[in-house]
Amino acid sequence: MHITLRQLEIFKAVAQSGRVTAAAESLFISQPAASMALSELEKHLGPLFDRHAGASMTLNDSGRSLLPMAAELIDRAHEIETQFIEGSCYKEGTLKLHASSTIGNNLMPRILGDFFKEFPHIRAELAVENTRSIQQRILAMEIDLGVVEGSCLHPDIEVIPWREDELVIICHPDHPMAGKTVDLQSLKHEEWILREPGSGTRELFDEVLATRLCTPNVIMSLNRAEAVKQAVMEGLGIGCISNLAIWRARDAGLLSTINVSDLTLNRHFYLLLNRKKYRSGVIKKVSEFILQWDDELLIR
Repeated sequence: MHITLRQLEIFKAVAQSGRVTAAAESLFISQPAASMALSELEKHLGPLFDRHAGASMTLNDSGRSLLPMAAELIDRAHEIETQFIEGSCYKEGTLKLHASSTIGNNLMPRILGDFFKEFPHIRAELAVENTRSIQQRILAMEIDLGVVEGSCLHPDIEVIPWREDELVIICHPDHPMAGKTVDLQSLKHEEWILREPGSGTRELFDEVLATRLCTPNVIMSLNRAEAVKQAVMEGLGIGCISNLAIWRARDAGLLSTINVSDLTLNRHFYLLLNRKKYRSGVIKKVSEFILQWDDELLIR
């Protein structure tokens, strides 16, 4: 039996994209070359995909078993390339990191900036998505690390608690309840501007607030905290997002908050790692840095 690393790379790309053509494009090779490599691999190991109409493909049981092993071999090969550069010692490499909106926009730029000062030859590819999408990418082994604000119960994902966060209810400074403390039922007839379903922020709102308000009047669902903040600043409604995302605008007088008696909207941020995916020295180093990062002066 002769299995090549290139065949495994193509297999992994097809598993993640669901099509040979898309996998070939991502690896900058021709579609016939990708098809031939995948065919040779399946001659050795048997069928790895279920084929569907329209050239789409999904992993079968054998393919799902192979994916974490293939991903580990590929990651280890990349690690060998960097580790054995003279003097590297895990100080070079690239990591794919996705963060949910609040974290990606308000924390990760500063954290990665501090990290790059200490490890200038390690690079992180950062993208911002909602919690649900990040969990799916972790499971598909498309990314190395996720940092999210929503809960995750999948048995194949290791969830590491990181830090606490607080959601606040925001409004235009001219809103009648701006800066006041009210009971929750006072908000029953307000028009809400919220994050989209699938985000950690919306998940907490639905769990804690929506059930007590019966059916809140949600007039907009937006996929970025910044968009929620801007809509509220325009006076279009009230919102519920992280204090991390609004404190500067609040201090500048661009929006205000509404305090609600007997209401706590605290949550945790988490690091997510696939339990079956190999963790290189770079992944471990970045994870440890995030968990130990000190931000006492971030919010005044």
